[in-house]
Amino acid sequence: MHFSQRFVFAGLIAAGIGLVPGFVSQNAFASDWLQFRGSDTTSSSSEVTPRPGDDSMQPAWEVATSGRGISSPIVIGDSVVVTSSGGEDERDLYIEAFSALDGSRLWLRTLHALGRPYTHPTSANASPSPASDGEKIVALFSSCDLVCLKSDGTPLWYRALAVDHPRTGNDVSMSSSPVILDDVVAVQLENQGDSFSSGIDLETGETLWTRPRPRRSGWATPIAVRLPDPAFVFQNADGIELVAARSGELLATLDISGSTTSSPTWAPPLLLVPGDGITAFNLREPSFPIAWENSRLKCRSVSPVVHNGQVIVNQGSVIAAADFTTGESTWKTRMRDVKSVWATPIATASGIYVVDQSGTITVVGEGKSGEESDTGKVDVLGTAEFTGPMLATPAVSDGCIFLRSDRSLIKLAHSTASESKPAAE
Repeated sequence: MHFSQRFVFAGLIAAGIGLVPGFVSQNAFASDWLQFRGSDTTSSSSEVTPRPGDDSMQPAWEVATSGRGISSPIVIGDSVVVTSSGGEDERDLYIEAFSALDGSRLWLRTLHALGRPYTHPTSANASPSPASDGEKIVALFSSCDLVCLKSDGTPLWYRALAVDHPRTGNDVSMSSSPVILDDVVAVQLENQGDSFSSGIDLETGETLWTRPRPRRSGWATPIAVRLPDPAFVFQNADGIELVAARSGELLATLDISGSTTSSPTWAPPLLLVPGDGITAFNLREPSFPIAWENSRLKCRSVSPVVHNGQVIVNQGSVIAAADFTTGESTWKTRMRDVKSVWATPIATASGIYVVDQSGTITVVGEGKSGEESDTGKVDVLGTAEFTGPMLATPAVSDGCIFLRSDRSLIKLAHSTASESKPAAE
């Protein structure tokens, strides 16, 4: 470990605020939402959640974050974890946890960026979403600073990846999120300088392997799969690489031009690759054949959602779906209040939630005004207004929705689950 990394790590250990000694999530619970787009990357939940027309679409609580960010929240047991950045050039980095019950802060950790923190004004250094295995949390920032903590906020290790890769970074943001599989953390940092992917040991923080990537900017997040052996999927415009999780061995390549912004989705046995529409590969068959293709399922900047046997994509003011097994288009609906979307929608038993950058939430589903429909017609159920901007994909846990604006965290909950008020800080 470089001296500068040891120095920042020591500062991180000393920067705890409001640490709750005893709060440790030993296992991942069924209602946990452990990474960008949920624990299984499908952005789907079977839970009944608040929707327009319910009193619960009013925030149960809203708390300010320590800085600004567009990273998604994750939920580990009874805590909600977010990252943010602030200070000069957003070099101050924050990882903090809030009580899912009342919004009180459980702990805060801070560190200082050693890599390039510069981003587009609509983005932030806190652009990648954190990830967890239920016991540990890894947080990556656009400046290529990577930190691992216990779920109670105790620091475990820190890596300034920009020290080893000083030409890594771009002025829009490095927003690809980390992913964890079998004690390996995968990162995908694509840019016009030092572009690479790496596997890092979750226990020690040591680099297990590094592979070069094409020298062009990309923002897709890798995903974890089992083939049945553990592997990571890396996507860009040159194709798909499947890499063994611990050794970094290249297992296979898929010759397809994937999106540089939308991320692939794994819903066994199909890998859904966004590009010119969606191409579905069957990873449980030899040679990974194409199961179907649908050029109408263009994803723009967001990623595919898989819910109740449907593949759902957001195309700005239009949301469309296809049958998951066959790829045949099934329905399409226009949303008049939707203008600019960067957050991947989430789908629950109550509908499909589309987050406009302005802070408008549009819910789509069967029937109007929350009523069930015998016709199966998919339509807009209603909208709700919150303070934007919102570019982060929401999280779902225990029937609640956690929204992230650039400077706050918001909980939506059914009235029986929202009796507590946020604790004073």
